Amino acid sequence: MEQHRPTTLLTGATGFLGQFILRDLLHRKRRVVALLRAPLQDTRHRLAGLLRQLDVEVEDYVKSGQLILREGALPDDLPDGQWGPTDDIVACAASLQLYSNGNGEPFRTNVEGTTVLIDWARRHDVHRLHAVSTAYVCGTKSQRVMEEIHQERPPSFQTQYEESKWIAEAALAEWARENGNILTILRPSFLVGDSTTGYTTQFGGFYQFARLISLMKTECSDGSNGEISNIPHRIPGRPEDPIQNFVPVDYAARVIAEVVLNPEYHGRIYHLTDPAPPCWDDFKKWMETYFGITGGYFVDADSGGELADKSVAESLLWEKYDLLVPRIRHHPVFDDTNARTVREAAGVRYPSFSRERVFTFLDYAVSQRWGQKANRRHAR
Repeated sequence: MEQHRPTTLLTGATGFLGQFILRDLLHRKRRVVALLRAPLQDTRHRLAGLLRQLDVEVEDYVKSGQLILREGALPDDLPDGQWGPTDDIVACAASLQLYSNGNGEPFRTNVEGTTVLIDWARRHDVHRLHAVSTAYVCGTKSQRVMEEIHQERPPSFQTQYEESKWIAEAALAEWARENGNILTILRPSFLVGDSTTGYTTQFGGFYQFARLISLMKTECSDGSNGEISNIPHRIPGRPEDPIQNFVPVDYAARVIAEVVLNPEYHGRIYHLTDPAPPCWDDFKKWMETYFGITGGYFVDADSGGELADKSVAESLLWEKYDLLVPRIRHHPVFDDTNARTVREAAGVRYPSFSRERVFTFLDYAVSQRWGQKANRRHAR
């Protein structure tokens, strides 16, 4: 009789973080069942293209039996486990939609999908579940955020995405109280590209903000200062405050793989966050150098009101004011004791942000026209 090979069911394999997790698990010889949306032939082709960017040939792993591809999408019905016993689940599928717009998201995937996955685990006798959440389930909490379940619902959230993730965590915590179940929660902050290559398939957040600076340079430069354009504009915030917490995707995936593959790490919560994020003054200098602009200066952002009498440059830069400014004002400190334990044991160094690393992220984004090339590839 063939010996059982430890097997992980992975949701969200074609997502930004999911593709890196899949790569790392395959490299570590884990047998993985990846759920892909219908039609399977199309999503299989897309997964192969994504993993090829990470130097992984999907078909080689499929032929060897280490990778099994099946149709399934949350919160729709999932396939039966024809591949044999499933040792654990890595729940990485998620809707990143910040606010509900009538399509049911992000609650449909993040809340209803979690319920479906829990039911599947019960039916198939799976007692270990590793759920990817977000560090910002803390809501608007300003105190130090610990690696623990937030028992009380935060009084408010910055987005409905964060709220949906808190509800999902509450459902998972209830499942974990059932006899024999072990829940691990992995909470990355805002993901950016690969720390070495800059590779990304997700161009929101950090990239959206950087692209607005690029547009400001293009639209508001008068060309009188050569390569450097003086564009006076206000920046809501304080120069000494830390920037929004970003984490390179390859670091998050590496820690997640270490946790999944080592049972002694199961049953805990991990903040996959920047332990020492740079301040806004550093970020401002890096952006000014990269895009060749000057003229920005900080103004108080604690009043909560929108900038009055915005210039053309300010209107362009802060067109997403309602999304960006809450992030500038809200910068919680995340405890990462558990994550640090894994890092130190595995010899993983956190890829700290520097001017050179930020330039690597921007170089890749510019080469991809801020995601337009990727969108055309996916459309084809």
